[in-house]
Amino acid sequence: MDNHILQIPIQGADIKTDTTTWALPKGAMARFGEGTVFAIAFSPDRKCLVVGTAIGLWWYEVATMTPIALWETKRGMVSAIDFSSNGKWLATGNADGTIKLWDTQCGTCITRIQRPIQRYESGWFEYGIRNLNFSTDNQHIAASWQGSGVICLWNVETGYLSDQLTPHPEIIVRNGRTPLPRPFCFSVDGHLIAGASPADPDGTADFISVWNLKNGKQTAALKGHAALVRALDFSPCGRFLAAGDMSGILQEWDITTGKQVKASTVYSEKSQVALEPLPPVIPIYSPSGVLHAITIGNTSITVWNVKCNEKLNTFEHPENIHFSKSIQRDDKDFKLVFASVGRSKISVCRLDNSKTLNTTLTGSHALKTLTFSPDGQTLICGGIGFTTCWDVAKKRPQWQRHRRGTVPHSINISPTGNIRVLGDIENVLNIWDVETNETIITFTKHQDIVTAAAFSATGEHWASGDTEGKLYIWDGNGVPIPLFRHTDSIKSLDFSPDGNQLVSASRDKTAWVWDVTSGQEIASLPLMQLDAELYLGDSSQKKRLMKIQRTSGERGVAARCPFNITSIAITFSPCGNIIAGGLPWEIRLWDARTYDICWATLLPKECMRPATLAFSPCGQYLASGSWWAGTDNVSIRLWEVASGQNIATLWGHPTDIQCLAFSPDGTILASGSYDGTILLWDMKPYLENT
Repeated sequence: MDNHILQIPIQGADIKTDTTTWALPKGAMARFGEGTVFAIAFSPDRKCLVVGTAIGLWWYEVATMTPIALWETKRGMVSAIDFSSNGKWLATGNADGTIKLWDTQCGTCITRIQRPIQRYESGWFEYGIRNLNFSTDNQHIAASWQGSGVICLWNVETGYLSDQLTPHPEIIVRNGRTPLPRPFCFSVDGHLIAGASPADPDGTADFISVWNLKNGKQTAALKGHAALVRALDFSPCGRFLAAGDMSGILQEWDITTGKQVKASTVYSEKSQVALEPLPPVIPIYSPSGVLHAITIGNTSITVWNVKCNEKLNTFEHPENIHFSKSIQRDDKDFKLVFASVGRSKISVCRLDNSKTLNTTLTGSHALKTLTFSPDGQTLICGGIGFTTCWDVAKKRPQWQRHRRGTVPHSINISPTGNIRVLGDIENVLNIWDVETNETIITFTKHQDIVTAAAFSATGEHWASGDTEGKLYIWDGNGVPIPLFRHTDSIKSLDFSPDGNQLVSASRDKTAWVWDVTSGQEIASLPLMQLDAELYLGDSSQKKRLMKIQRTSGERGVAARCPFNITSIAITFSPCGNIIAGGLPWEIRLWDARTYDICWATLLPKECMRPATLAFSPCGQYLASGSWWAGTDNVSIRLWEVASGQNIATLWGHPTDIQCLAFSPDGTILASGSYDGTILLWDMKPYLENT
């Protein structure tokens, strides 16, 4: 079939156009960051690299590694990508289980497919499409996901499910989880498909199934991998199958006999760090049938000729590699080209050339905290493993710092402009200077994973809580005061503006106000569910709550509390007279002097888990952001504090909103998301006195 000449519709006439303004949602002024990367793929002509992220589908011109287009921003969460071999179509798989087929000429979605749900799936990551491939003849799309070895095939023209290939024996992993997507591949002639399946209920080993696509029967079950299989590849003749796993072992099979034709080979460099895991290996055949192995180290990728055990080339990556895919070979000559993704960079490498092309992705992992500088000119954000400072007016990053594996919880800016971050690696709490990236102080008091931490406004104190409910207030010398009340994971902490009080909320369904100096509890905040008529909200929301309460009463539940507090947010108002809480299904405000409830309002189903709150500087308005609840986008809601009325709703991020911050003058609201980006919202149309 002749190759299709790609003529993708670019975002603007000048490809150097400011990408922070591309495809913005209504009410947004800019987007900082490109989003967490889930998948990458080359176009068949290798002129374009397509990157699937949490916010959509980015197109890059390979020659310059410049972004030229952004698609699929309505839903985002693009978790798998593949081009048809003729370049006519692009298939995308989403984390919500949707597959879309796109016309590459006009950028329109021409087919939409929803994958079947299996009984043992437990979350969106298992439910989402994790691997996606066109058949060799471009007649079918095949997909796999994370919880099993099942592979589904759909007809490209009709979108109908044509086959569902289930491995035998089918082993269901406990909780429906395996830590890797299930890889599969088609044979060159399109008659066979091979896929990795769990070999034990713990999901720590794999076997490989091979099916004949003409009759849908499984023809082989290849056992031997004691680790999870990372990638598969058929030889051009279709007789041999190579598999590489996460322990660095490569095996080659004769699928006609089901036997190995080559003893297991470990491809790895000796680690400089004791007990560091071996790098995973990816097999790939040349058009002439020569097997190659690609090993992925922490900061390098090495290509081997398997037959003669020769190292062909090593490519250094600018930073730690957490994702590598999109390998492509020429049909006539073996000119291997591949792309890899690190924490914030994408690299394109070619086997016969040690030179690599790089592009920078800013803030490409889940955001946990953000704050404006006192003058409002910069925005500092922290995500898993990084901290970034943005110039708000110029809409570009001033600098970015990396701290591998660290989860930032709170940022403090001193009057002199010194920036400190409070974060953890599991149970070890650290404070570090952002500009130098040097650790100032380390705390090891926690024995369990730290789940929440916060600076006071002046930075003189900080607080931290863990999964077991252990809670501490720390002074400037690092001396802890233990607080004894909570019995389960601490979900949210905040200091009063004067730094004299701390409020904490826990999964144990309690919230407490503490005296910072003495560590004594001052008051508990009632989290009991109220009678439906006491809530603000429309009648349908109240009827829903009444039904829940009636069912609870019939089951003999005496105490009504917000069910399953997996997310809760709590914060003081700027003047310290109000405490706001985001609970499952509701927003609730307390008087910070009497601790009585000021008002409580019920939330619609699409924002039933408010995970973050922020007051405007004037204290008259409250913003709330929630977890994803099945909608295309997640809402941010603006509330009038005096009346409890929802005065505006903003839709933008495709997944959980994890942090919010108003600019000092109140004209901008910044929202940080699990998608790895920040949206800046114009508040002037909504808020008075800004």
